Amino acid sequence: AGNLRAGDTAVIYGIGGLGINAVQGAVSAGCKYVVVVDPVALKRETALKFGATHAFADAESAAAKVNELTWGQGADAALILVGTVDEDVVSAATAVIGKGGTVVITGLADPAKLTVHVSGTDLTLNQKTIKGTLFGSMNPQYDIVRLLRLYDAGQLKLDELITNTYSLEDVNQGYQDLRDGKNIRGVIIHDK
Repeated sequence: AGNLRAGDTAVIYGIGGLGINAVQGAVSAGCKYVVVVDPVALKRETALKFGATHAFADAESAAAKVNELTWGQGADAALILVGTVDEDVVSAATAVIGKGGTVVITGLADPAKLTVHVSGTDLTLNQKTIKGTLFGSMNPQYDIVRLLRLYDAGQLKLDELITNTYSLEDVNQGYQDLRDGKNIRGVIIHDK
């Protein structure tokens, strides 16, 4: 959804089940820099193992690094994949992209709150784009086959996404671990 290309700089906010795959997508697209932001150390470490070039606990540190890496030009895309979108992450993402950059919002927000507050002047003068997406704007008929081929060729890590397995009796612990940031992808194993 971010239309990433070889040589681009991408910033990814939120490294859960979706965010870690956004890292894989950015790496597969050939991004020169893949910068991730997540407050949970396990998620940052996992993102680095999946190909992220830099990982930070906060948006300010990430923005400073992007500014350094791009010589002040800003990122080409910022992908928001946090659990709950708020105006702070939208503002950070809009600020970190450079001229012609795109912010992609795929997380959900409180429908009763306005979460996108940006400068119209910044959008206009810097030709920035903010867009929402569902399922990465994919075409299931084409993309699922392509993803399966990438997995079959060893170019898409799916097995490595599983950080914990749970029995059906431990499903509540799995949800608690998800809330506590102890796993990227938990899987329930059904014994016969």
